[in-house]
Amino acid sequence: MKKSVAILLVLTLLMTMGFAACKSNNANELVEEGGLEAADNQFGIQDVEVTDKNGEVVTDKKGKPVTTEVQVRYEVDKKGNTIAVVIDSNGEDVTDKKGKVVTVKSDVELTTAGKKKDKTTTKKNGKSDKTEATGTKKADTTKPTKTTTAKAQEDEEPTDKEFSTIPISKDKVPKIDDAINSTKKKAVTFSSQDQQIIKSMLEVPGLYDQDKYENSEKEIPSNIAAHVAIWMVEREGFNTKSYAASTIALYLFYYFGKTAVNFKQNVNEKSGNSNIVYNANSDSFTVSAFESKQQDVTIQKIEFLGNNNYYLVTASVKNAGKYNKVYAIIQKNKLDASLGFSVKALKWTK
Repeated sequence: MKKSVAILLVLTLLMTMGFAACKSNNANELVEEGGLEAADNQFGIQDVEVTDKNGEVVTDKKGKPVTTEVQVRYEVDKKGNTIAVVIDSNGEDVTDKKGKVVTVKSDVELTTAGKKKDKTTTKKNGKSDKTEATGTKKADTTKPTKTTTAKAQEDEEPTDKEFSTIPISKDKVPKIDDAINSTKKKAVTFSSQDQQIIKSMLEVPGLYDQDKYENSEKEIPSNIAAHVAIWMVEREGFNTKSYAASTIALYLFYYFGKTAVNFKQNVNEKSGNSNIVYNANSDSFTVSAFESKQQDVTIQKIEFLGNNNYYLVTASVKNAGKYNKVYAIIQKNKLDASLGFSVKALKWTK
C-alpha cells in the first residue's frame, strides 16, 4: 500500500494518537443494530503502513512493513462502501495539501448505508458557526474534580510511558467480577499524576447512577454517558453551550474506549439528565449547565490484569448515595493525551 508524501506527514503527526488495540474487541462490534444512522460517528484506530518521501513502504530489518496507528471515523460513501476518514485530536478531518480529506482502507464494514448525515460546520473550539457562544452555566456549588494534574512526590518515578500492544484478535476486556476474583492480578504503583487522572475520571458527578457497567454491553448506559459528556466538555473550558455531535461522540470514545452507540437517540428520553440535550435539526448537543461535585474517591490499590494493558482499580467512596466502594477496569492507552486511560468497566458496591 503506497501513500503520498502528504499522507506520510499526516501519519507522523498522528503517531502519538494511535493505539490499535483500543478498537472494539471485535472490529465488527462497531456495527450495532440500527446501522450507521443509529451508530452515527463511529470511531476506531487503524494500522497503516508508513511510507518514505518517495511513497515507498518502509520495512524493518526483517523486511516487514512498518506500521503506525491513526484515529479514524467510519462512514459509508455514496456507493455504500465503508471508508475510514483520518481525524486529528479535535475530531476534525485531516486534509492533504490540496485540501482533500485523507482516508485509509477501512478495517470495518458497516452493514447498512443509512441516511446521509446532516453536516454541522464546527470550529476547532467545538462550537457550531450557527450558534452564539453564550456559555454553559457553571455549577453554583463545589466544582467537580476535573483536574488531571498533581505534583510528583519526592523521589517518585513516573508511571512507565512505554507499553506493548497485542493483536486486536487477542484483545479481551476482562469482566469486572472476574477481575475482582482473579488470583493472577499483580499489584502495581502508578505515579501521583496518573492516580490523579484516574481519581478524576471516577469522580465524574453521578457516575454511580449505574451500579454496574461492562464493556461488553451493546450500548453505554445513557445516564452515565450523559454525565461523562458534560464532564469532558467542562474539562475543555470552551466558552460555549453548543457542541457538534461529532465532538461529543469523540469525547465519549476517549473516556470509554468505544463508540457510544445510540447516545444521540437516547440522551433526551432515557438519560434523565436535563443538562445535556441533543438537537436533531442541527446535529448538535446543548450543555446548559455543568454538574456539581458529588462523590469523593480514594484509590486503595491498582492491579495489573494483563492482556491489553488492563488494570483493576479498587477505591473507597464517599458521598455516592448508598455506595462506599468502586471497582473499575481501566486501560492505559493513547486515545487522549491528557487522560492516557479509558474506563472499560465499573462496579459500585456497599
